[in-house]
Amino acid sequence: MSSVLESLREQAGIAGPASELANELLLLTDQYQKGELNRDEFNYLVQEIADVRAQQELAHDEIACRFIVDAATILLSVV
Repeated sequence: MSSVLESLREQAGIAGPASELANELLLLTDQYQKGELNRDEFNYLVQEIADVRAQQELAHDEIACRFIVDAATILLSVV
């Protein structure tokens, strides 16, 4: 999981829609680890990013879209 978080941190440092979604995934992970979100809330919000927002906001960039979806999927499977 740490390598996924590191990749998300790198992506978050680059301007653009993919960085915004990467930053949101990092924020959600942090909130979950702090107990601010329960597991169901975390799963729902991460799945929303993977299923809807990545497809809409990154429709023009297939590689970035796949990266966000893959990262979200890994986060859901690890948490």
